Amino acid sequence: MRRTKSQSEETRQRILDAAEVVFIEIGVSKASLDRIAAEAGVTRGAIYWHFANKQELLTAIFARVYDLHVAVLARSFEDAVDPLQVVLDWALNVIELFGTDEHTRMVYKIIVTRCEYLSEMQEAFTLQRSMHDTMVENFRRAFERAEQAGLLAEGWTAATASTTLHCFMSGLLDNWLRYDFNADVAKNLRAALLCLVAGFRRNVAVPVPSEREARSQLA
Repeated sequence: MRRTKSQSEETRQRILDAAEVVFIEIGVSKASLDRIAAEAGVTRGAIYWHFANKQELLTAIFARVYDLHVAVLARSFEDAVDPLQVVLDWALNVIELFGTDEHTRMVYKIIVTRCEYLSEMQEAFTLQRSMHDTMVENFRRAFERAEQAGLLAEGWTAATASTTLHCFMSGLLDNWLRYDFNADVAKNLRAALLCLVAGFRRNVAVPVPSEREARSQLA
């Protein structure tokens, strides 16, 4: 009996779900297509119908969350009036995403902790590196705009501030994926992030009205 398009897509998604489970359990390099087929309840031939190899499986797994969350993970700050606030909002959104979306967290855990980027896994590495480079470039541009607008506190430059925030976010996500941070840790990370970005911002003195101005305001 010929399978319908919807049945074929259902099988494809089941294979991807199974591959995620197997990759988390034993890593990408040790996972076999036979093991994935058994987990999915399909034949090895069914996997080959949809995917040529593990590289294509891994790329498809990454694409399922990349396409869904790229707007958050690779956001542009180009037109921001207050680039520091936009950067802060972006970083808080990333923490929220990883804290609440278990599927996204699992896929990135595979990419960061369960994958050896050798030979056939290079395409997945290229996708990850592309997201990393986009984030670094967006940070750089945002802090350059902040510097040009005179928003950075004394001692900070666009280069040092963007590097500091990038290291904070990279270390945050890497540790989260490796050590399964919980909601309490996420709360502390948000508080730390607020303090960090506040430290980048120049304190703008509030003008004190003269005695005459004060009287006129009360009149």
